[in-house]
Amino acid sequence: MTPPKTTSKKTAKKPFPKKLSPKKGDETEKAKEDLAEIAKTFEQIGFRDFINFLQSPKKIMFRNFLAGIFRGVGVVIGMTVVVALIVWILTQLVDFPLIGEYFQDLLDLLESAPMMTPNGG
Repeated sequence: MTPPKTTSKKTAKKPFPKKLSPKKGDETEKAKEDLAEIAKTFEQIGFRDFINFLQSPKKIMFRNFLAGIFRGVGVVIGMTVVVALIVWILTQLVDFPLIGEYFQDLLDLLESAPMMTPNGG
């Protein structure tokens, strides 16, 4: 048995049109313009100063040291404010009937916390 004949016509593939490329001199000029633009951008954002900073370990360590100190101070101040706010809210809730005694116990626990240190109590 022979395979059935197909009725499709084979079409000749047309080649893709050649890419229109600029002349070599135009590419070079474009590259020079791009590099000049990149250099200008780097100057505007202070890239040279950033590279000098990265090449100085003393500057990096000093800046990280200061950042650590300020982070620590910020955490202490922030937690002080939060704990003070919680204590203030608990003192306001002590006057509620039924649940006031639970808040009073919690408030007493928070107020006695500094005395519960290993050295003090």
